[in-house]
Amino acid sequence: MLNLLKKQSCKKFERMVALVDGEHYPQVTNDAIRKLKKEFDGTIAGIIFLGGTEKISSGKFSDFFDYDVFVIKDILKDFVAALEKFKPDIVFDLSDQPVVNHDIRMKIASFCFYKNVSYMGTDFFFENPAGHIKLDIPSISVIGTGKRIGKTAISAFIAQTYKKKGIDVIVVAMGRGGPQKPQLLKGSEMEITPRFLLSLNRKGLHASSDYIEDALMSKITTVGCRRCGGGFGGKVFLSNVAEGARLAASLKPDLIIMEGSGASLPDVDTDSYICVIGANQKWDEIVGYLGIYRIMISQTIVLTMCEKPVSDFKNIEVLLSNIRDINPSASVFLSIFRPHPLGELRGKKVVVGMTAKSIMQEKIKNYLEKKYKCIITGMTFSLSDRPRLYNEIKKFDDFDVFLSELKAAAVDVITDYSVKQNKEVIYMNNVPSFRGGNKKFTDYLSILFNEIIS
Repeated sequence: MLNLLKKQSCKKFERMVALVDGEHYPQVTNDAIRKLKKEFDGTIAGIIFLGGTEKISSGKFSDFFDYDVFVIKDILKDFVAALEKFKPDIVFDLSDQPVVNHDIRMKIASFCFYKNVSYMGTDFFFENPAGHIKLDIPSISVIGTGKRIGKTAISAFIAQTYKKKGIDVIVVAMGRGGPQKPQLLKGSEMEITPRFLLSLNRKGLHASSDYIEDALMSKITTVGCRRCGGGFGGKVFLSNVAEGARLAASLKPDLIIMEGSGASLPDVDTDSYICVIGANQKWDEIVGYLGIYRIMISQTIVLTMCEKPVSDFKNIEVLLSNIRDINPSASVFLSIFRPHPLGELRGKKVVVGMTAKSIMQEKIKNYLEKKYKCIITGMTFSLSDRPRLYNEIKKFDDFDVFLSELKAAAVDVITDYSVKQNKEVIYMNNVPSFRGGNKKFTDYLSILFNEIIS
């Protein structure tokens, strides 16, 4: 039990709160709390009563316990208030089903993380993610509730917006294939060509790491970092992000954007958080790995892919309703993505490579042909499946240009194949379009920056 705590954490915990329910007899619960007190070196600050009355007779719940009791009536509204009352640094769960289930425990863990409190039970331990470095430079984190939801595209758009406003911005990106030592890339001073990316790939380097994509799309300075592992709350096991953040800060920019990876968070505390959520994600999926925590710490929420057939409008309404319940003060924006080629397509036969859902094929094809006056002769949505991609591209021969997102397979499969076939390669940016107009979002970003620096 508490040996688990001592083995897994080097922190010294001083104040503990116990979670209890009315499905246990009070005598049993009191004996358990006495055992906690005996094994815990710090102070039992109080008890949070989660509900259940089967074994609690009428009367005040506080009459049954020797500690101050906070009674939870609505876990969404009351749990954070209970933590603020007792100010623990660790919560120990003595409750059980049916009062709590896995969904409720993930919410409890999210609330604990939000207040920098660790959370544990008899066979689990969530150590709070606090203790990151704090930058002296104004900073924003762009985080997400999963992979393939457009976080890098949103981050690039934000960086471009600030650059256009005359703000000197550096993006620090971390990825599963990032460099061993943080790498500085000045996107405005170099040309990132397909052959350049191939040369990186042949040296064994990750040629499509997010920092390279950000530099290519936004023409700004980026710092590439790496990470390995990702916990429920986004904590990583291996990371050189703090070192990369210090490198960025040493250049004295006006703003640093810390870009998350998948559902993992940069291990740097920033002034503001922007959380990206895919509108095709189910709420249970978001809750399941402490997505509520990510929503709670964010001042800004961006829903991406808010269109049919990728997303169901009913699901979007569910997401919006739950987001409002969790963080009513957050500013929420809805968006879709459209491809923007970084080269000329007019009059050319084009094959397209994307990570989008294949059900978007007709919509994307019609958009590209109409806007860029080209002819789409083939499309693949298998950039995350190399064996399938290898088989698909062999069928494409009637084309002038291979238009592709910049992903790992886009370099070592698509670019390599196209160069060998003497075909042109053009990379694309996925540009967000916001409901209500992009100006509404870009004006909001100005306000956000002014709030950070004030």
